[in-house]
Amino acid sequence: MTGHKSLSELNSFGDVAAEDDAVLDYFLSTNAVESIEGGKAFLVLGRKGTGKTALVRYFSEGKASGTSRPLSLRGYPWGIHAQRVDRGASEIEAYVSSWRYLIAVELASLLLTLPGSSRTHKSEVLSKFLEENYGGPNPDLSKILQPKRISVSKLTLMPAILGNQLGGVELERKQGDHNFGLELNALSQSIMNAVIDAAKDMNVQSLSLHFDELDQGLDRLNDERRRMLIGLVLAAREVRRESASEGLAINPVVYLRSDLWDEMNFSDKNKISQSLTLHLNWKSDELLSLINARLRAKLGTGATWDSVSAPDLMRGSQTKWNHVLARTFNRPRDVIQFLNIALAEAKRRDEINTVIRNEDIVASRDAYSAYLKSELDDEVGPHWPQWIEALGACSNISTLTFEREQFKVQYTKRKTSGNPVDGDTALELMHRFSVVGYETRSGYGGSAWSFRYSDPSAGWDNSASRFKVHLGLKEYAKLREVRLASS
Repeated sequence: MTGHKSLSELNSFGDVAAEDDAVLDYFLSTNAVESIEGGKAFLVLGRKGTGKTALVRYFSEGKASGTSRPLSLRGYPWGIHAQRVDRGASEIEAYVSSWRYLIAVELASLLLTLPGSSRTHKSEVLSKFLEENYGGPNPDLSKILQPKRISVSKLTLMPAILGNQLGGVELERKQGDHNFGLELNALSQSIMNAVIDAAKDMNVQSLSLHFDELDQGLDRLNDERRRMLIGLVLAAREVRRESASEGLAINPVVYLRSDLWDEMNFSDKNKISQSLTLHLNWKSDELLSLINARLRAKLGTGATWDSVSAPDLMRGSQTKWNHVLARTFNRPRDVIQFLNIALAEAKRRDEINTVIRNEDIVASRDAYSAYLKSELDDEVGPHWPQWIEALGACSNISTLTFEREQFKVQYTKRKTSGNPVDGDTALELMHRFSVVGYETRSGYGGSAWSFRYSDPSAGWDNSASRFKVHLGLKEYAKLREVRLASS
């Protein structure tokens, strides 16, 4: 076992929660940072555990932290924001003006609080505005839309509509008042103009905001919250577009769970998805690089997965790495969870040169499978509380692979009266969250399994007849591998 490093002194491969992970520099080796820093993307989509919060931490704590600000919406007063609705706009754009104002205030605050920032006429204007309305240059995110009225003195921003100067903007409006959006947009534009002028005077080249944890406390995406999130995306796009025309790179970046984005519908959604979105989909080599970066940080130069695992193959001539990866959703948190369990198993032997062996991988599968089911409870449960009835139907079939009609028979037996989802829809929902994949056929007589986590663009096939439960759930659902007969 020459060249191997002992795991006896390693406590873990890292924390499952990306926000607790200290290895931020890893993201320098991915295209994620480049896409955001270069302004190629302002919307970051990923399943829970794909690294959205770790990216936010990179921009707020790493080398790019100087002109970036993280904005966690954990505990955000969504109810108050819901009252700041623009009744003169369409339903889809009803919250664009309020988000534009919030973004403008946060950019002004970020600019004023930059380390070593110099005072200019425009920065003084912004400072007076924030002092007058929020008591200082760094207002709490949750308080920005709370005031009943935003005051504007003649010595500060001077927003105007059709040549008429505004002395302030009332945030609380009566039902029939349709001027809210016009007035708030005029104020926001005045703030943004001052931010752009002050940034140029201070030789600031770029500013970025990072909206994270938008799903905290969110059980279901109701119509109101859906419109609010769409409003944030549209406002962020407008601000970055307008600032670019003024020669300043401003990028309000929105980090959103993929399943929430899937539930939104508006005219420019596809355009944004195709050209301005970073999809966090990890590949095997990227995940391996991440694990190797963690090992080097913890065990020193030269530490890699190969140096801490025995070289023999698993059953079926499969490497240990591929065996682990096949049981994940290709997410860092899944891989780390599996390897942490395997590490604990390896250290039970109390060897001097501790490495992960085949038996450690096998012994880890039960605990890991229970973990993956709990992860799916968090992801699927808010959309479909009775999803466990569908997994139970798979357990009744008892094999990893099954036919559509087999499933529908067993699902009907287990389905309770409070479950509104029929058998065909249950399969579609399970595919959406990668609980199952469906069989696809090639023109050359071959076949493969289409899981959404590995092929997000594949979509749902209503005509699919054969399915496979994700390998990570095999132990929890007590399934066995039996190959289906060919049609």
